[in-house]
Amino acid sequence: MDLAEFIKEVGGGLAGVVIVVQGWFNWIQYKRNSELQDKMLAMAETSVKESRDLLTDTNRTTSANTEIMRRAVQLLEDRRDERRLLEDRR
Repeated sequence: MDLAEFIKEVGGGLAGVVIVVQGWFNWIQYKRNSELQDKMLAMAETSVKESRDLLTDTNRTTSANTEIMRRAVQLLEDRRDERRLLEDRR
């Protein structure tokens, strides 16, 4: 079926042309909306991944800083204990 036959089938004349053109525009808009939704989904997935990666990096940094502080406290406690031993020997 060619376009002229289709227009005749939906009512013919100007009304048929309007119906066909409107249907075509609706199809284009639907297709474009679908493409935009796909892009938005991809952006959201990327954003979630980036947020997850950032949170993981933040947790690693916090963990490393906690370990540094734990070692610093341990070092200070060891020095304190050494001083006490030296004072006790005197």
